[in-house]
Amino acid sequence: MVSKVGIKGLKLRCKIGVDSGEELFERVIFVDVEAKLKEDYRGGLDTTISYSEMAGIIRKKIEGKEFKLIEDVAMAVADAVTSFKNIGSVYVKVTKLSVPSDADYAYFIYSANKKS
Repeated sequence: MVSKVGIKGLKLRCKIGVDSGEELFERVIFVDVEAKLKEDYRGGLDTTISYSEMAGIIRKKIEGKEFKLIEDVAMAVADAVTSFKNIGSVYVKVTKLSVPSDADYAYFIYSANKKS
């Protein structure tokens, strides 16, 4: 069995953009995280992770910061989550609320294994 922890719909604000003018305003994004624990949950906080602590470290890494691409946001979130010792791998989905009407995307998904 594989134990997972997750956060869905974490609302954050940051600047994202590469086009002229696009990076000048703050955007609202939603972050979903699904993290596999290195070992299955056996009871107690020492075999899992605090959701509020995970949300806090993600918020600290993203809120008020500037990123060129939504992909960079997803990688920063993955980096924050895999900093916890109990985490083996992570799946991150970042959704921008406002995208150009002719855009082919509205979100980006990134998966990462913890670096040794």
